[in-house]
Amino acid sequence: MSAEQIKVESKYLAGTIGTELDGDEDNFEHDAEMLLKFHGIYQQDDRDVRRARTQQKLPVDYSCMVRASVPGGIITSDQWLALDRVAALADDKLRLTTRQGVQYHVVYKNELKQLVAGINASLLTTLGACGDVVRNVMACPLPHPERRAILDPVVDEMVARFRPQTESYWELWVDGEKAVSAERPRDRAPDALDPINDIEPIYGDAYLPRKFKIAIGWPGDNCVDIYANDVGIVPTLSEGTSGELTGFVVLAGGGMGMSHNRPDDTYPLLAQPVAWVPPSDVGDVVEAIVTTQRDHGNRDDRNRARLKYLLEAKGIDWLRSEIESRTGLTLADPVALPDWEVEAHHGWHDIEADQGTTKTLGLPVPSGKVAGGLRWALRRLIADGLVSELRVTARQDLLLVGIDERRVETVENLLHANGVPLASDQSPTRNIAISCVALPTCAKALGEAERVLPDVVDQLEKVLADTGNTDLPLRLNMTGCPNGCSRPYNAELGIVGRSKKGYDVFVGGSPAGDRLAKCLRADVPLTDIPELLRPLLERFSATSEGDVSFGDWAVQQEWSELEAMLPADNSRRAQRARKQAREAEGASA
Repeated sequence: MSAEQIKVESKYLAGTIGTELDGDEDNFEHDAEMLLKFHGIYQQDDRDVRRARTQQKLPVDYSCMVRASVPGGIITSDQWLALDRVAALADDKLRLTTRQGVQYHVVYKNELKQLVAGINASLLTTLGACGDVVRNVMACPLPHPERRAILDPVVDEMVARFRPQTESYWELWVDGEKAVSAERPRDRAPDALDPINDIEPIYGDAYLPRKFKIAIGWPGDNCVDIYANDVGIVPTLSEGTSGELTGFVVLAGGGMGMSHNRPDDTYPLLAQPVAWVPPSDVGDVVEAIVTTQRDHGNRDDRNRARLKYLLEAKGIDWLRSEIESRTGLTLADPVALPDWEVEAHHGWHDIEADQGTTKTLGLPVPSGKVAGGLRWALRRLIADGLVSELRVTARQDLLLVGIDERRVETVENLLHANGVPLASDQSPTRNIAISCVALPTCAKALGEAERVLPDVVDQLEKVLADTGNTDLPLRLNMTGCPNGCSRPYNAELGIVGRSKKGYDVFVGGSPAGDRLAKCLRADVPLTDIPELLRPLLERFSATSEGDVSFGDWAVQQEWSELEAMLPADNSRRAQRARKQAREAEGASA
């Protein structure tokens, strides 16, 4: 049965999940597995032992990944403690995602319901964290009051409009009680846009053709990577990067995923500006984009089902016409946005509010993995009243919010005592490197990412030091497969898994995320990547001027000259290509 048939026949995402939850099997069958994604759950297995178990004629070691949606990355201290407690039902770790969520791995089937119910009891939910719906809504997480006053209402409206409305989630996991509000906005006329049906006004029984991602940035600060999203929203302010809200620029058509087997018709694309809209219209405009994708997106080929391909074929002008016909609005042209600054939000920030000034600490979290000393330190900081709120960033880091100015040293000492480095303790490149989880749990992973990233950074730091680039903030995004969850295709240095041994290396993306990188070489052994980059970094150090980034420098060079600097390509792929070329020459001679 196709994915589209499964959705339509599932009775709004219920399917056989309830029956299979109560069954004795360790795993879910195919159709239920597909529907589980809408509930924030992926079925996985331990791929480290898969072959050995198969040889012993044992079933694979099934478990699940469970993802909690965290709109805007904002988590109260009580919510964090609740999320921390249910980690005991997983592998005793929390992982911060590149979309500001929190996920758990190695959750066995018989503990799924308890874990999901525990997340909902904290007033967060897993509903819509995965699946063919609008995923977790991202937003700049800095707690400055002027940002929150503008961004938080937009986040709330996006969540209320696009979280699935089906009752099946609550019936399966939370005994029918809605622990998280999923109502549509109270101040919005129910017939503002025509609902497709009463149960799922936005989605209908077939939901969307594929996942849909929304990010809300801040002018001059692209910390959420808006160009990598189906829809990006950027406020326009009276003073450029500050002042009164005047409206929003809406962008559309970004997406990172591709397939190694289909390089000609699957590829990353960046979002493009669509329109400037006044604050009162932004919700309706975004809803019109979502429903346009619902009605016109490719439902026959899931590899080309994202909005980016629809807009590439139809164009932005076509989308503007669709929005206007669906909303009755006349769209204004998009306005120019301020230049983007590169900001990871690490270190200490002064947050001034009516009740006084507090401190926020931006803490790097390698690959977003919260375990061991960091996990204990966060519990202690909350228990001692030192931190009132936590915020997840799009680079898998944490902002620790609400710290008294007089307790800065206490917080730093507690973190250091538990082996937790601050951004000032590490190189800029290590601070901003990110990766997906990849092996051994992700079913789509072709190679390693999270487990090898520390070694990759170690080797890269050595080459940076050797070439005179010790303090260079090189943005490294690594992923174990071409789906691009860590957004490698617009990074200064993107490393994409092709196999367990080979990786594609991309360079030339913008630090601000508004330019795609180019593939420097495909199928490179992981241990060879630092030496592959050495001649480029040597030339960069010798010829770059001022504060130019490595990504900006790379795109200013002749690409053929960059390729000529590289060591010989001795990968199996290159050897096969040379052999085929020789054979072709021999045949033509």
